[in-house]
Amino acid sequence: KGVNVWCAAGKGAFGADELIHRFNETSLSKIVSHKTLILPQLSASGVNAAEVKRRTGFSVVYGPVRAKDVKAFLQAGSKATREMRTVKFTFLDRLILTPIEVAAAAKKSLLLFGVLFLLNMVLPKPFGPADIIAYAGAALIGTVATPVLLPFIPGRAFSFKGGLLGLIWAAIVVRYCGWGAFTNIGYMLALPSVSAYLAMKFTGSSTYTSPSGVLKEMKIALPPIIGAAALGVMSLLIGRLL
Repeated sequence: KGVNVWCAAGKGAFGADELIHRFNETSLSKIVSHKTLILPQLSASGVNAAEVKRRTGFSVVYGPVRAKDVKAFLQAGSKATREMRTVKFTFLDRLILTPIEVAAAAKKSLLLFGVLFLLNMVLPKPFGPADIIAYAGAALIGTVATPVLLPFIPGRAFSFKGGLLGLIWAAIVVRYCGWGAFTNIGYMLALPSVSAYLAMKFTGSSTYTSPSGVLKEMKIALPPIIGAAALGVMSLLIGRLL
């Protein structure tokens, strides 16, 4: 369903039930003569191997992390080396994932730009290019800068990392744009919220957290993110009205 193996296993999309469903749908037992299913290592958190064995008669063997190592894994008699078992999640690995996050954020931003267009028809001080740049910068920090710089940003929570970079960006924007007090306060609250929220979404693409860790962070981080964003928007509107 377009979700990476690790995330799909964590959220239940790649589990024993789904695996058995595909097994039966393809009549796999009539196609192959052996009784072994080789699954990606990162699917282990979502697959009950004993249940698969009981319902299909096939044993589950967890292969390497990366698909490119499957051939070598088979040639070695289904034995994985330490290199095959290691999840590195390097700079390039993180960078490759960012276009997906950017595309998802861009789609949601279209609604925001539509609202801004309507507001500009009635506000005495309409939003302009500088406001769009401010928002776009916060979005890129959450979707690109935070994932790429993940190991180097202080803190453990993704939302904190994104919020921290977003706060720095907000300070730069406010410093150089020179808006009024309400607008400045609004962006100091709203921009870090955007960055924090988008950075937190990257937890689903990362090997840094567990499924339970993702849920815990969302439960803790979402209320302050929503609260800060709401106060920020209110302050921005007041600044445009006065």
